[in-house]
Amino acid sequence: MEKLYNFILDTLNKAIKLLLTFLCLGVIIQLLINDELLNWDPVGNIQDAGPSFIGVISLVVLYILFSKKN
Repeated sequence: MEKLYNFILDTLNKAIKLLLTFLCLGVIIQLLINDELLNWDPVGNIQDAGPSFIGVISLVVLYILFSKKN
């Protein structure tokens, strides 16, 4: 059971890191070209989300800080 739990946590950690990398890359590219990226508007989505996105970012940051201590 512990192996399964560790596998799930490891997979989730890798997925979160990959998705955050794509999000950051999308924001940077959109800022450089000043247009949507393949009909994807990460900056606009962040602006539309407003305070809820800030809450998600704070949860991700807290999770990263907590996981680095272990």
